Amino acid sequence: MQSKKGRSMIQKRQRYKQKINSFKLFSYLFLFLTVMFSTLENITVSAMEKDNLTVSFINVGQGDGALLESNGKYMLIDGGPIMAGPTVTNFLKSKNIKKIDYILATHQHEDHIGGLIDVIKNFEVGNLIMTNTSFPDPSYTNFIAAVENKNLKTITPVMGKSFMLGSATVTFMAPNGSDYASYNDNSIVVKVVNGENSFLFTGDAESVSEKEMLDKGYDLKSDVLKVAHHSALTSTTQEFLNAVDPSISVISCDENAPARFPRITTLKKLENTDIYRTDVSGTITMVSDGKEIAVDKTPYSYAGDTIDILTGKSIRSHTAETKNLSNPSAAIPGNSLTIENEYDDEDYELLLGGTLPIVFNADYGISSLEKIEYALAPADLFNNVGNVEWVQLSKNELILNEDFMGCIYVKFVNKLGNTMIRKTQGFTLDATAPENCKVVSNVSGINLLDTYVKDTYSKKASGPVTLQFYADFGISDHGKTEYMLVPRGKEFDPEQSWTNGTAVTIKKDYIGCVYVRFTDGAGNVTTKKTTGFSYVSKQPINTMITSKAKDIKFVNWGSKSGNTTVKSPLLLNFTADFGASGKESIQYMLEDNGQKGKWMNGNSVTIQKGFNGRVYVRFTDKKGNYITKNSNLFTVK
Repeated sequence: MQSKKGRSMIQKRQRYKQKINSFKLFSYLFLFLTVMFSTLENITVSAMEKDNLTVSFINVGQGDGALLESNGKYMLIDGGPIMAGPTVTNFLKSKNIKKIDYILATHQHEDHIGGLIDVIKNFEVGNLIMTNTSFPDPSYTNFIAAVENKNLKTITPVMGKSFMLGSATVTFMAPNGSDYASYNDNSIVVKVVNGENSFLFTGDAESVSEKEMLDKGYDLKSDVLKVAHHSALTSTTQEFLNAVDPSISVISCDENAPARFPRITTLKKLENTDIYRTDVSGTITMVSDGKEIAVDKTPYSYAGDTIDILTGKSIRSHTAETKNLSNPSAAIPGNSLTIENEYDDEDYELLLGGTLPIVFNADYGISSLEKIEYALAPADLFNNVGNVEWVQLSKNELILNEDFMGCIYVKFVNKLGNTMIRKTQGFTLDATAPENCKVVSNVSGINLLDTYVKDTYSKKASGPVTLQFYADFGISDHGKTEYMLVPRGKEFDPEQSWTNGTAVTIKKDYIGCVYVRFTDGAGNVTTKKTTGFSYVSKQPINTMITSKAKDIKFVNWGSKSGNTTVKSPLLLNFTADFGASGKESIQYMLEDNGQKGKWMNGNSVTIQKGFNGRVYVRFTDKKGNYITKNSNLFTVK
């Protein structure tokens, strides 16, 4: 049954235009609403993330007007004042729109429905959504006349119910009462959800309606807030704004109009959002792909900027974190660099070594990364964001491979244009391994070589060998020096035990080289080896017999073990290390069947068939030092 307010509305329509048949209008509305309510109760409220929702906040001057499009379906929310009618109509025609599926008139004030008159006359309209209230103004009369001339289907919204616009879900949030002291509280409020993105259109709803929505427990959280009542102080209470928690706010207004919107107090409340104004930017178009929202205009004020309380102008800031850009980080292998405000004090106690990859990240809110820029700020210079040289990273990783002491300024920018400047904590990077490595020795010609270089061990020492090791350790200074003796013929294994020390003296017989490992304070390592050398203190060492018969070798003096038989002829070769004085002679003597022969000069001998015995070899250096060795017993057949 129709309410008194509904009958009053029809009576007013009859007084304005006698040709309206109230009974026909009531019957039509009753039948349509019955069908519509049934439909709204069974609509699925999910949206497909892959589908786009395009929202254009049309510059209608002092008023509201927004066009929504998704998957070829269109909804126009308000149309601005009467004088904006041609503007809105031309905008719709520029989109080649033939039919508007829904027109939503939030309430009947002229700056919201005036422009709709021209739209209704020029376009096919599927459905008109409006409350059953009226506002005594000629613009309302003309609006109703246009509606009736087109015989438009009219829907009265049911709060909490939803319908689909393409991939987007439209849910009615207000009004939740009646008989409001302020007519603005009759405004229809809708939340439009596309995937993970959401928009809240508030008409001119004021504090009473806002409180009702909060009391109802509606999910008001939205990425984009169309600011109610053009930013009037009677709307956008802090409690309501906290519940919506928007990343972007849009104010549809005209600062030059008599109302002088926007209000500076409301702008201050919105400082943590990207604030857009139609009177500044013109028509503003946003595209949601279900995850991100792109905007075709630059905001009046970026989130985190400061609104001057006297002028309402935006003062650029890079320090505040907002939902649009927050949580900057700088990751390094096995650790992280602390991100600080650009004017924080610095120290450089953190010591890092080697090539340093730094991966920068941040939370980009409803947007994504546009670019990251950096600037090196050396400790020995006076640095601030006004005099550094910015360099854009190709991705989000910076690789430092040169020595550096200081901090790094980092500029994060998302695709909405939000900018945040931070700096890393101060640090010292020693990117270079120890250089100019050298050894000082009492044996001439001993140098430091790369570990892969082959050596002849040609340097001979006549006394104990002293080695002292030096290197340039760079910005991080000296860490430690270690050495390892690797005899000739042995493989170098860096996992073996090292000895700490910058010097070593070799007093015992030794032939080989010394590996040296230099480590700076940052952990960078350079490994070298000395030229091969020999030190033989008293007599020839490393005496050997070599032949095709591997079982023939020097044994303990007089030993009769190890008797072996080999084929003739048998060539035996004799070698030894003679030290710095050099070789004087090698002599051998054969003992055959218990009989010893004479000493013969030579470093080899060929033994024929029938031999049964052993060989003696005497190695003598030029200082007269000698050693005599004997082989095991063997038979030549």
